[in-house]
Amino acid sequence: MHDDLLVIGSTLFTLGLLLLITRILGRRTLSELTFYDFVIGLIIGQIGGSMITDPEFSLRKGTVGLVLATLWILALNLLSLKSIPARKLIEAEPLMVIHKGNILEDNLKKRYYNVNDLLEMLREQGTFNPQEVELAIIESDGQLSILKKQEYQPVTGKDLNLSGQPLSTSSYLTGKELIINGKFIEQNLTRIGLTTEQLNQQLVTLGITNVAEITLAMITPDGKLYVDKKRDPIS
Repeated sequence: MHDDLLVIGSTLFTLGLLLLITRILGRRTLSELTFYDFVIGLIIGQIGGSMITDPEFSLRKGTVGLVLATLWILALNLLSLKSIPARKLIEAEPLMVIHKGNILEDNLKKRYYNVNDLLEMLREQGTFNPQEVELAIIESDGQLSILKKQEYQPVTGKDLNLSGQPLSTSSYLTGKELIINGKFIEQNLTRIGLTTEQLNQQLVTLGITNVAEITLAMITPDGKLYVDKKRDPIS
């Protein structure tokens, strides 16, 4: 009976302390957490769990640990608010990965993303053609923010002074990758009835003679060939 009361008391005390800590630190959704935030959350949860379930882990030790972790987080948050260099060190700096339709491969590598990861994130936002994107930025929490080129931004019926069916373009070829990192995707070429020789001929018309220069070649929603070369200049 005494042990049960001890567990109840420890649980209520720990849950109340964790509630206080979350109120102090503020709230974020899981999708907004950085990797460091996630790790700190695990540590705080582990301390709290030990305070409840481990009889050898005293409430005093747990409280000291939680208070110290909270003060550490608050100190880092305050430092990141006051100092831009510290903010860049503590939090991942937003990183541009597409500029005027060109994929910036070196920046992708800095976050350990590949072209397929980028395409997936674009598709999740309803964008199947990188050429439509003016800017794409990977935020500190890993989310992708995109700004479409003006001509590809949504147009409403009010803008056109029209009413009726919305405009849409679709194709079963949309999003078919033909080349990734200098390698032909043979199965996709076969599906659309295109040979590597025919694709090479189209590349030559674009001034590309070496497939190794290409990061991505794919079919856009309007049936055109989109090609992104490595080492795209930013201007």
